[in-house]
Amino acid sequence: MAAAVPVLIVITLFPLPACEAEGEKLDSDQIVGVWKGSGAGRIQFHENGRFEMTGIPRDAIAFSFIDPPPGKGRIAGEGTWQLEGGRDQGAALELLIDNGGSFSNASETALLQLQQGGENPRMYFDTNPDKEYGYEVRRTAP
Repeated sequence: MAAAVPVLIVITLFPLPACEAEGEKLDSDQIVGVWKGSGAGRIQFHENGRFEMTGIPRDAIAFSFIDPPPGKGRIAGEGTWQLEGGRDQGAALELLIDNGGSFSNASETALLQLQQGGENPRMYFDTNPDKEYGYEVRRTAP
């Protein structure tokens, strides 16, 4: 028991980076716009709930992939977005991907998690529970 106390103190004093956005949320106005990632990845979110993405690394995102896009390159597609659970604010964004682009059917979904809120928000594709973050995208200046 005595050995556990110092560990708890260290965790309390130095929170883990994965918890950085805990309690932070984005609203729809903060989502709308262009978000960019490394290697020319780009997602544009529109006010009407639509999005387009290009240049997103195929292996950096955990999709359901009933009929996966071929190869290990980059993917493109479009569809609708909503804050998780259809709320006005949230810490996660659900992407419902349409048939077309790199996708042969409209059954694919992806999840973007909030990594950092504030003036320079960052989100990441939820890829693997063993990794801290997946492929990161940052909102560009409006």
